Amino acid sequence: MKLSPCLVLLSTFTICKAQNKTQAKENAFDVNHGVVIEHVDSNIKKNIHLVHFTHSTGVIFPAAYGEKKFGRNKWWEGKTFFTPDSVLIKKIDKEISDQYGIAHMRFNSLNWDGTIERLKADSDFKELKIARKQRHIQEKREKKFWAKWKNNLIYDDRQYIGYISANGEKIIYVQFLNFREDPYGLKPMLANSWIEGWHGWFETNRRLLHFHIEKNLLTINEEF
Repeated sequence: MKLSPCLVLLSTFTICKAQNKTQAKENAFDVNHGVVIEHVDSNIKKNIHLVHFTHSTGVIFPAAYGEKKFGRNKWWEGKTFFTPDSVLIKKIDKEISDQYGIAHMRFNSLNWDGTIERLKADSDFKELKIARKQRHIQEKREKKFWAKWKNNLIYDDRQYIGYISANGEKIIYVQFLNFREDPYGLKPMLANSWIEGWHGWFETNRRLLHFHIEKNLLTINEEF
C-alpha cells in the first residue's frame, strides 16, 4: 500500500510523528521518518485475539478495525473484512515461513520482468544486457539467504487483518515486525494499533505479505 505524500489525520485516534534530523553515522535510526498509529476503539478492543508462538506474538485484529483502518482508502475499494480465527492463523504460520523465500523471489522476478520489458520497448540493448546479468546475480545471491530469512521470521511479531478481495478471494494481510531493536518504542502498540511508518527502522524491520487462503499461497504485493 503506497503512502500519500500528504498524510491526512482521519480521527482523533490517529497520531503522526515525524522527525527531521541529519543522519549521524553512529546512529542508523537518526533519519527522517514517520510513524502512524491509529488506536483500536475501546468498544472493539475486546475482539482482538493474541496468538502466542514460541518466540513471538501474533495479533488478530477484528473486521471492524480493518474497516476503520483501511475501508476509506482507495486502494481497498471493493474489499470487505472478516476476522480470522486463531486456528487458521496457527495453520498458515508454517506455510508463511516455508514460502517466504519463494514469495520474495517471485516479487523481485516480477519487478525484473517489468524493467526488462521497458528496456526492450526502448531498444536499449546495452542496459538490457546489464539488467539481465544483474538479475541473475541477485537471484543467485538471494537463494543463499532463504534459510536465514526463515530463521529470522520466527522472532518477528505479527499483525493480521482478514479481508475478501473484489473477486471474492479470502486473504490474510500479514505484517511482520522485528522488535529485536525498537528505537521508536513501538512494541507496546502491537495489540493496540496497526503499526505503519516510513524510512528509518521501517525500511528493514517491517514486512507486508498476503496469504491467499484457498490457494494456500503467500505473496508480496501481488494482490493490489
